[in-house]
Amino acid sequence: MKIIAALILVFFSTSATQVYADVSDKSGIGEQETNQLSVKTTGINASSANKKDTNLTTAQSNQSLETFLTLLKIEQGTAHFTQKKHFTFLNKPIVSKGVLKVYQTRVIWQVNSPVFSKLLIIDNQVLQLVTANDKNTPEQYQEVASHSSIEALIRAVFTGEINSTQWNIAFDEQQCLQLAPKDLVLSQAIKGINVCVPSNPKQRFITLEDAQNNLTDIELNIITNQLSDEDIREFNSN
Repeated sequence: MKIIAALILVFFSTSATQVYADVSDKSGIGEQETNQLSVKTTGINASSANKKDTNLTTAQSNQSLETFLTLLKIEQGTAHFTQKKHFTFLNKPIVSKGVLKVYQTRVIWQVNSPVFSKLLIIDNQVLQLVTANDKNTPEQYQEVASHSSIEALIRAVFTGEINSTQWNIAFDEQQCLQLAPKDLVLSQAIKGINVCVPSNPKQRFITLEDAQNNLTDIELNIITNQLSDEDIREFNSN
């Protein structure tokens, strides 16, 4: 399934995808063994996104949620990330580090270690860099997938744009947002997403649990809310 494969690319480093492929070949794990994201927490109770928060009144809950969503939104900026992918069939997580850049409706997800990879998300398209990052060679991308489900997931995780028609939403007093997908394609790939913002508004902790109970932990640290002209040119896929 091309859409599921694209989601794996977005939320796994290249090295993680390679390890996953190697293990799949040896153990017979199928392509449906998809991905997920997780953060500081060790799991997600996705069903909580379908329930009303009993600890807060409706008015308080709505106001807190609106404030939280405003805090989450990123229209432009750069963040460093550390990602820990926990496969159920591996004893240790696969760790990768890199840079996230957001510019309007476009997102760059660049893994710098342990293996370099770069994805450019434009609206509902996922593009992968296929040329070396050489100043003398223009960057070239190829399309990995195109689907509105991918856009919904990217916007929810990385830009804080949550569409209630696409997600069941719950919010708790620990400043964490629980999302369970209404979208059929996404629901086949992931159980839920947990997004937390601690006392430092520059940090994000994101948890995604997939349909096979794997977890990926992502810590985002926003370093700037502005992009240079050179940064903005990176979002050109031509």
